[in-house]
Parts: sequence; C-alpha cells; structure tokens
Amino acid sequence: MKVKLEDIIEAMEFANMETEYYYDTHNEKVLMLFDGMVDGEDNPELFEDIKEGFVEDYIPLPGQYDINEYRIMEEFIYELPVGKNQDVLARTIQGRGAFRRFKDKLYDLNLEKQWYQYREEAYEKIARQWSERHKIDIVE
Repeated sequence: MKVKLEDIIEAMEFANMETEYYYDTHNEKVLMLFDGMVDGEDNPELFEDIKEGFVEDYIPLPGQYDINEYRIMEEFIYELPVGKNQDVLARTIQGRGAFRRFKDKLYDLNLEKQWYQYREEAYEKIARQWSERHKIDIVE
C-alpha cells in the first residue's frame, strides 16, 4: 500500500468536526467523508459503514482530535530563542481566543513564515507516524 504524503497532510489540514478523511486500502487513495457523501458522491450506506468501522478497507487519517494544534503552538514558542518573542507568544496563548491572538501576534512579530514552516514539519511528522503505524508507504 502507498499514499502521497501531500494527500495525507492536505486531509489533516482540512479535517474538522463535519469532515473526516480515510485511506482506501484497495484503491490506495484518500477519501473525504462529509454530510453522508463519500468523495462528493451520495453514498449514505458506504458513509455509515466506513464511519462505524464495518468495512476494514478504510483507515481513518489523523483528524482534528489527533492533531493537537495547541501543543504544536506551545512547542513552537518554546523552541524560539529565550526572550521577548517567546514571552509575548506564551502569554498570547493563555485562555479563550488563543488561536486568533497567536496568529495576530505572529504577524506583529514577523514570525508567520517561521510558524507555518514549523507547523508544516509537525504535520509531516504526524503523517509519517500514521503511515508507519499502518504500514503504508509514503510517496514523496
């Protein structure tokens, strides 16, 4: 079995409460499940079978609950050089609205590019771990 790394990462980025992604082991491709549809096709039976795990040929990809975006933000902050930027960002992620404040402050501190590179590497690591766990080869 094989899958493109970019397909896994893209699915991880778009996964949310309504949209889930699965790897189809027979066709070796990533499928999107949303609103009773599978890859945009109306197929409520297959949709339910996949979500309930009745069909073993579909492996769930990491979703929003498997990807701890808050932890990734914390790790990013604590890998910055000790100083003002680290202190400001650490305070920014406390309490409600942390994600919005964090992104706004990244812009103010001119750290956006560095953050998105770090986040991309974190997602790639999660994708590779998922692939290894399920014995699926990654295509670069």
